[in-house]
Amino acid sequence: MSNKKVILVSQFVNNFGSGFSRIALIILVTTWFKNPIYVGVYSFFLFVPNILLATPIGYFIDSCRNQKKLLISTSFLSAIAVLGIVLLTYFKVKSFFLLVFFAIVYNLVSGFYMPVVTKITVQIFDRNEYNDINAAISTAMTGANLFSGIIVTFFISFLFTYFLFIFDFMSYLVITILLIQLRIKPIAETAKTEKGNFLSFLNGFEVVREFLNTYKVVVPVFLAAVLFNIILAPNDVYLTQIASRVFNNPRLVGFMESFFSLGFLLGSLFYKIIITRVPMHNLIETALVLVPISLLIFGDTTNLLVSLIGLVILGLSLPFFNISSKTILQNKVEEGKLGTVFNSYFAVMNITQPIGLLGIPILINFWGIQRFALIGGLVYLTFAVVLIITHQVSPALDK
Repeated sequence: MSNKKVILVSQFVNNFGSGFSRIALIILVTTWFKNPIYVGVYSFFLFVPNILLATPIGYFIDSCRNQKKLLISTSFLSAIAVLGIVLLTYFKVKSFFLLVFFAIVYNLVSGFYMPVVTKITVQIFDRNEYNDINAAISTAMTGANLFSGIIVTFFISFLFTYFLFIFDFMSYLVITILLIQLRIKPIAETAKTEKGNFLSFLNGFEVVREFLNTYKVVVPVFLAAVLFNIILAPNDVYLTQIASRVFNNPRLVGFMESFFSLGFLLGSLFYKIIITRVPMHNLIETALVLVPISLLIFGDTTNLLVSLIGLVILGLSLPFFNISSKTILQNKVEEGKLGTVFNSYFAVMNITQPIGLLGIPILINFWGIQRFALIGGLVYLTFAVVLIITHQVSPALDK
């Protein structure tokens, strides 16, 4: 099996299994603890370790001479973490603390996958292939999310929740078999690892500051992503609230996740087709406008079909922004620093997520999901239009 097929199939299986656990955990938190603030707090505690450890993890990835071995090791550790969640749900231990603890461990270990694959992509593919392989990876990921959401919605009605986590555990066995077939050049033949301060959290800010100072054209995109993260961080809260409060059926969460994934899948496929014809900065501008419009559509309605259409539009727009952002980093950062810069860039970008994870659920509790969607959508749309009109998204990003 070729390296490309190994990466794409393993990414599909990884997201397929992880989708079972991710959706099942959200449903578990919603049904066990009821209040939407628990979902926000749960998401917040998943977020914090990723921020604090992003730069050390990135440095560790850059320091590792055998990326293939690292992928296999972290897949094994992810499987062990899932087993902890299986035991918790099997014995019905309704402890919010323990549920969050096991979810954090699982999230941290499985979080190695994407930055390692990003680094491997640079090692084994040519520069002009980055957009294509990134779009293909995005397609594999969202295709898996789409199917897992549909299947979870079906199975959750008659299977015990712990069976969903067992399926995720089994998926890691398949991933390990696939990754064994991956062929990567030794690190000595590709690039030297960048030395740095492994333990310094502040170094993450320094890494990002240096990168943005060197490539100032990326700054507006970075700032737009910061606002993206505030608005979209509590996406699980939106879905659970719309499903339970507007449509009176919390089990619709997996179904709604699938429509979001369907849009993301279409966006990934469409990106791959049009990237040779449409400049990357124009795709970023398109995403900036479509995101708030989709929030207005899926959040401020009492019609399920309209809400699902809004989720498809949201999913459709995000690959335009996400794939472009990833390709920008691969094009501008040398391979020896890529793991550190990749992790630090997205960690610092995500540092505003607590505003959304903790603040927005409180506003939703006070206003309701529909009023919040209206106000939040209009605020973001205004920001996006100003950014585009003032030509802050530069064509220099395409290079």
